[in-house]
Amino acid sequence: METGDRLGKRLLEARYESEAWRPQLFRLAVSEDRRSLSKLLDEVPGLQVYDAIEEQLIDLIRTRNPSERISDLAARERVRLYLGETPPDEYGVWVYYPWAARLVHLLDEAEFVELRTNRNKYKLTPEEQARLAKKRVGVVGLSVGQTVATTMALERSVGEIRLADFDRLDLSNLNRIRSSVHNLGVSKVLITARDIAEIDPFLKVVLYPVGVHDDNLTAFLLRGGKLDVLIDECDSIDIKLKLRVTARLHRIPVLMETSDRSLIDVERFDLEPTRPIFHGLVGNIEPERIANLSTEEKIPYVLKIIGEGTMSSRMVTSMIEIESTIKTWPQLGSCVVYGGGAAADIVRRMNLGQMNYSGRFIADIENIVPNDPPSGADGQLELPRVPEWTVEGMERAADRWSQRRPAALAWPPELARELVEVAARAPSGGNTQPWRWLLRGGRLFLFHERARSESLADFRALGGVAALGAAAESLRLAAHARGLELAQLVFPSADEPDLAAVFERLPAPGPSAAPHWRDELAGVLGLRHTNRKNSGRAPFDPAHHAALAAAAASVAGAQLLFVSGDAELAELAELVGIGDQQRIIDDRLNREMFREVRWTPEEAEATRDGIYIESLELSAADRAGLSMCRRRDALVLLRTLNGGRGLRKSAAKAIASASAVGLLTMPRVGADEFFRGGQALQRMWLVAHTLELAIYPMTTLPYMFLRARHGGEGLSEAAVAALAEARPRFTRLFPVRPEQAEVLLFRVSQAEAPTLQSLRRPVAEILHVSGAGS
Repeated sequence: METGDRLGKRLLEARYESEAWRPQLFRLAVSEDRRSLSKLLDEVPGLQVYDAIEEQLIDLIRTRNPSERISDLAARERVRLYLGETPPDEYGVWVYYPWAARLVHLLDEAEFVELRTNRNKYKLTPEEQARLAKKRVGVVGLSVGQTVATTMALERSVGEIRLADFDRLDLSNLNRIRSSVHNLGVSKVLITARDIAEIDPFLKVVLYPVGVHDDNLTAFLLRGGKLDVLIDECDSIDIKLKLRVTARLHRIPVLMETSDRSLIDVERFDLEPTRPIFHGLVGNIEPERIANLSTEEKIPYVLKIIGEGTMSSRMVTSMIEIESTIKTWPQLGSCVVYGGGAAADIVRRMNLGQMNYSGRFIADIENIVPNDPPSGADGQLELPRVPEWTVEGMERAADRWSQRRPAALAWPPELARELVEVAARAPSGGNTQPWRWLLRGGRLFLFHERARSESLADFRALGGVAALGAAAESLRLAAHARGLELAQLVFPSADEPDLAAVFERLPAPGPSAAPHWRDELAGVLGLRHTNRKNSGRAPFDPAHHAALAAAAASVAGAQLLFVSGDAELAELAELVGIGDQQRIIDDRLNREMFREVRWTPEEAEATRDGIYIESLELSAADRAGLSMCRRRDALVLLRTLNGGRGLRKSAAKAIASASAVGLLTMPRVGADEFFRGGQALQRMWLVAHTLELAIYPMTTLPYMFLRARHGGEGLSEAAVAALAEARPRFTRLFPVRPEQAEVLLFRVSQAEAPTLQSLRRPVAEILHVSGAGS
């Protein structure tokens, strides 16, 4: 039995020997080669010898005489005549593959190439084959590139292949790399070079087993002759950028195939030396900025390079789960092989001068041969929408309410416009601004525009009602700041359930008139805002706790509960993440959520409502992830797999910044309670602004709890189950009674001012002054 040292030495020697990749050629008519082969046969135990030279010659003779029907006996006789005085073992070349201990007898290069490429006629003419034999192609990245390289070798549509990859074969690579388990731990360039050598030992292959980097990139492109085409299949985005910068400098075209939907990207820098890299999709990104990013952090750049809209639904699903339930982006063997063949085909046509333009192309096999026959329908379901208020409808409702009531003091229309403009700065879920105002008959009517707040995530549109309460609070404060006193009559009204409040001017108050709770807060009405910026966690000052609680409690029945311990906040982050996850993966909840998002400045300005993406203060990775969540086709698989844990990350990041998380409650669930709860939240928020505290609402979870507790209508079974499981954990953090209303869940933090504030609809759009208004 060998000692450990001797065995280790032998294993090391064996590993070193396995690094061989060039086959050795022996021509027995050359005496030196004959002696070397004889020595090899003596020294290599177990050498496997394969000699099918006669069969190759028969094949050659038949190929050269395609119109003849040559029998086996006649073919062997022709071989004898063809060889003449040359012994069969001296004809052609003996090829030794040291990594496999195989010795193979082959036709020599000219006849080998002739026979191996003969059946390419007339797909490739001899003249075209000769032109291709002079072409040099470089392949960077051999997870996908291996298939491209070996396919080019099969066709012999290239004369030289340069291979670059620093990586070695892992077991997890065998889902897409055609190799054997005995190659685990072996360099991918060696594996690919050996594959090519076993297909064609005469093809020139040049290896860069440390990959390409700043010191050897130019050599890879130029040494031994400039590449005719560069194939980029590497994973490193910074290398992708550097490849293109250098290739463009030397006017070398670049091709990339993604193996997802077979997206093929062609950049003809040879014909367009000033062409923007990646067609201008990535802008001016410095490679050094992204060299050391995590896989998740690379996603925004991947989306720019590939294009979110071009990705398959399953790839989008996978991207959402990266560094949550999977390590990195997946690739299927069938897609790699399919894409590798497509890339090899395009490279061949580029080298023949048949394809002379840049572009992006999708050769998606699932689109070409879909799972289901085309139906002609797009499968889009319209969300149910409540009719909007019309001017005529508001006036009729106002007239019904005003019957048998005494006349009210007239309002100057300009005063109403001023007050409504301030009131419209109040917060509302998703910045939906669910209000319409009517000045008629000396009264200012506030209507609930239920069409703007009715959603699956807002049970009975009660969140919209809370927004109306906040707007009413703002209106009264603004009036007091102008020396006015208002009477406020609030709903519910059985006759007009969506008439939220009616304001009447009172005679000018005297010195003894009771002030508003805190009239000085009127000065911050236009400054209050949602602040979603993440920051370092700061301790929750007890004085701040007391001030916010007192502000809320100034409205009868309102109560604030806070969580501020590290363990409790971590638990709450998980729960809020569960709510986010369900809201995104559920089809209807998803559509309703993204109906609120504005993706461009033009879209935000056109609607002046909803949430402009920039105001979410997202990192590039989180923004990319949110954008992918619009792909509801991809979310089907997440629902099927009960997946989507990666969708919880945003909540974890947000709550990591929290000094505390608060829950504003009212005694009962009802429209009147949520209206007064809205008044309380506005008072609390205004006080928070004076204390330089950042407030960020996170109310989706309690509102979904409320729907689930009232039967869960509209929610999926999975969502109801997830919410039911999360509810006891939530009530351990916030010990609320079953009958209580949970009006607002929010983060309190200390952060810099937000990047921007949400826009508001113009007064002319939300306020109508009736002919009987003043």
